[in-house]
Amino acid sequence: MSTKKSSPEKKPKKKSFSFRPAKIPTDPGCYLFYDEKGELLYVGKAKQLRKRVSSYFRAQKASPKVSLMASKISKIETRVVDSEEEALILESNLVKEFRPRFNVLLRDDKNFLYLRITNEDIPRLEITRRIVRDGSFYVGPKTSAKKFRSTINFCQKVFQIRTCKLDMAAETTGLKVLNNPENRKLPCMDYHVKKCSAPCTEDISTQDYAEQVQLMKKFLRGDTREVLKSLKERMMRFAQDKNFEAAAKMRDLINSVEASTQKQSVQFPDLMNRDFVQFHRVKKQAFFVRLAFRDGKMLDQNEVVFRADTERSDEEVVEQFLLQFYPHVDEAPQEIYLPCKIENELEVLQFLTQKLHGPTIKIQTPQRGEKKRILDLAAKNAKHFAQREEVETLSKAENFSKALPELAEALGLETPPKRMECFDVSHLGGTCTVASQVVFVDGLPKNKEYRRFKIKTLPEGKIDDFAAMEEILTRRFKRKDDEKYAEKFPDLIVIDGGKGQLSSVMKSVKTCQEENTFPENFNPEKQIIALAKQEEEIFRPGQKEALLLKLNSAPLKLLQRIRDEAHRFAITYNRAMRSKKMIKSVLDGIPGIGSATKSKLLKTFGSVSGIKKADGAKLREVLSAKQIESLKKFL
Repeated sequence: MSTKKSSPEKKPKKKSFSFRPAKIPTDPGCYLFYDEKGELLYVGKAKQLRKRVSSYFRAQKASPKVSLMASKISKIETRVVDSEEEALILESNLVKEFRPRFNVLLRDDKNFLYLRITNEDIPRLEITRRIVRDGSFYVGPKTSAKKFRSTINFCQKVFQIRTCKLDMAAETTGLKVLNNPENRKLPCMDYHVKKCSAPCTEDISTQDYAEQVQLMKKFLRGDTREVLKSLKERMMRFAQDKNFEAAAKMRDLINSVEASTQKQSVQFPDLMNRDFVQFHRVKKQAFFVRLAFRDGKMLDQNEVVFRADTERSDEEVVEQFLLQFYPHVDEAPQEIYLPCKIENELEVLQFLTQKLHGPTIKIQTPQRGEKKRILDLAAKNAKHFAQREEVETLSKAENFSKALPELAEALGLETPPKRMECFDVSHLGGTCTVASQVVFVDGLPKNKEYRRFKIKTLPEGKIDDFAAMEEILTRRFKRKDDEKYAEKFPDLIVIDGGKGQLSSVMKSVKTCQEENTFPENFNPEKQIIALAKQEEEIFRPGQKEALLLKLNSAPLKLLQRIRDEAHRFAITYNRAMRSKKMIKSVLDGIPGIGSATKSKLLKTFGSVSGIKKADGAKLREVLSAKQIESLKKFL
């Protein structure tokens, strides 16, 4: 008797997308392409939307990248505006907010740092990650704090400007003051090591301190003439007072400032502010270098990386650099020199002028002469930058390729852990308890798959890290049936903590096993560990003794990296929650101030403190007269 084989069940075919040009408006604006999951693929701008969008669906002359993107389109959304300039601004905002996978993207804009001199009665020096238009003085951006720290140390030595908060000055001395009958504000340790003039005391007048601040601003802007003049005058005064030790120190500082000035290989006699921008492309990345000249002298060099597919033209990549990088710049140049012309030059210039609140900017592409020579120098620097990044990437890959097998051997795993997840809990005295989940694949962070958790089972104010850890791991384990995470269960789970946290996790394992929601192919006895920070001990289920790896070993460094990343991510979320809570308690409930207005106020002034300090003219740019009256009454 023959048996007829049953045919396999057919999967439903993907619903094909049918492009209908008549549905697309002919106005200027932006178009947004979405895939079938609702994920934004690409954002573009156009003078005539229908014509531009239709070009993606013409079979001839389409590049492989465009064809791939067009094949994924499931929905098209358009946003009409009044002009090309508005379309460009809208595109820039949408790309920054949603970071679509097919757009040219600035890779590390969230890591930009600035040196800030605060707009206070007694200004202080600090490193910050964002510009707040509150009258403070900024230098930047940089992608590393290392150079800024050396600059701060130099400025503290020469100008003795404070870096501490005044209300903490007495507390940070590290000394107990037994006799202080006048109850005076006491200077902090920076004063005693000659790194601060102690403006919190009466040792320096407000006017003298303000002069020092102004001198430092000129130095940071590259104007060393007045700085040298002031230092030389001080040196002569010390010498006349026969304070030869202080005079010698001042002489050394003068030598350092002069040495930094003499490093200039190129100077312009007209004292204009100019930027020279160049780039070097390698596969899907563009490595940009910006040389910034201020008052005719080279003041700074920035290196940034863009994600830029090979199908994107140089002109488009350069245009996106201007749109995405320059809003982070502290001071607008008068001229920007580029290696190629850009298509939307007029709109880009209007956008930059509006964003930077500076003078009208000119864009030029020199073909010969001194400016072309500097542009060629920037090109060399961009190539060297790309080569350094490639070497660093290869070095990291090599280190991680060694670390993963060694880690597997140390933990008794059958294969190196391709996917690792680490969890941490953060709170402040039991308030705003949150947790983080970070993901590393092949030893490298997978930022898009990071997750944040609000702890639901603990009442506000109660401290119980073990219960919080049990909750988040239970929630993680129960996601195994979720289609999005079905194939993404980790090969190794790392817990930030010791035996207590590990025991809590094993409780959640037991609960999920009983409820049949725990993955069958995952062995918790081997694939869950806890890393205790104090002694860097590794705790494993069922093992009494902790595992200790060599402190300089690649496996331990990898575990420390993922643990520290989970800790950072959790703390960042906790701070955000606390900040949101504080803002809510202060701004919510003010008559006439809705959520949209509140967001606009915070975006404009940076904080509640910034709103309080804002003058009437600035407030009128955001609020109506009635809203201002209401705001002042409640704040």
